[in-house]
Amino acid sequence: MDRPTDSRSPRPSGLGADAVSPRKPLDWRQLECFRVAGRLQHVTRAAQQLGTSQPALSRALARLEAELGIPLFERVGRSIRLTRHGEMFLKRVEGAFQQIEEGRLELADLATPGRGTVALGFLRSLGAKYVPEVVRRFGAVHPEVRFTFTPNNSQELEALLDRGHLDLAFTTVPVTSPKLAWARVTDQEMVLLVPENHRLARRRQVTLREVQHEPFVTFKRGHAFRRLTEGLCEEAGFVPSITFEGDDSSSIPGFVAAGFGVAIASAESGGFKGVVGLRITQPTAKRAIGLAWARDRYLPAGARTFRDFAVAETPRRRD
Repeated sequence: MDRPTDSRSPRPSGLGADAVSPRKPLDWRQLECFRVAGRLQHVTRAAQQLGTSQPALSRALARLEAELGIPLFERVGRSIRLTRHGEMFLKRVEGAFQQIEEGRLELADLATPGRGTVALGFLRSLGAKYVPEVVRRFGAVHPEVRFTFTPNNSQELEALLDRGHLDLAFTTVPVTSPKLAWARVTDQEMVLLVPENHRLARRRQVTLREVQHEPFVTFKRGHAFRRLTEGLCEEAGFVPSITFEGDDSSSIPGFVAAGFGVAIASAESGGFKGVVGLRITQPTAKRAIGLAWARDRYLPAGARTFRDFAVAETPRRRD
C-alpha cells in the first residue's frame, strides 16, 4: 500500500522513502571515497589510492548511497560507472573539495606571505633556455618561492591546469579551454632545420618557398608545432609533404639529421648535432608564448607574483 503524502512537504522526485534529510551532515570520509571512486570508476584502484581495503570502500559507498537514498554507481563487469545522479553529485563534491583546498591555500598565503611552491608547466621547447632564465631572474628577487616543473605539450598542459595539477603553464596561443586565462609573455622564434650536408646548410637564412618541394618532418596532427608548420607553409603558398610524424620534440632534429626531411622548429633545436638552424625570413616565423591559469580557481600568492613578474617582462611588439 502506498504511503500517504503530506501535500505541505512534498518529497523530492526520485528519492526513496529513507532519503536523508537535507540538514543531516554527510560523512567527509565517505565523500572522499565517492570522489576518488567516481574519478577512477574502479573500486580496486580507488581503494589503493585511498589506502584502504576494497570491502571497506564498498561499504563506505553503500552507506553514502543509503543516506542519500539514491544509487550513485552501477556495476559494469568488474568496474563501476556513475549513474546520472552520481555524475551530478560528483560535480558538487569536486566543487566542495576545491573550495576547501583554496581556503587552505589562502590561509597558507596569510601565514607565510612571499613563500610557497609554484607548480609550473611549460612547452618542452621552452625548457632549454626561456623557462630556466625567467625562473632564475624571478628567484633573484623572490628567493623564498620554490618551483616544481612539468614539461609537456599544449594539450596536456591545459588538461593539467583544468584539473588543478598545475598553477601556471607556459603555452602557445590560443588556449582552447574557456576555463583558462592567458597572458602573452614572449615570442618564440622558429627556424628551418636542415641536415648539415644539405644544399642550404651554409646559408644563414632562407624563405620557406625555397624548400617547398622537399619532404617535411613534423609532429602528429593536433600538436601545436604541426599547426604552426602547416600554417607557415600555407602562408608561403604550398602544402608541405610530410614524411615523418613524431610525438617527442627531441626526435624531430634526429630525423632531420638522418635525412628524412626538413623541419620547422624552435631556434634552440638548431643546436642539435647533425642539423643546422636557418632563420626564416619569409613568412615571419614566430609564435606567441604566454602564461595560462585557471580562471575560477584560487591562485596562490607565489604563483600570482610569478605570473605578474613574467607578464611585466613582456617585450613590446615591433609591428
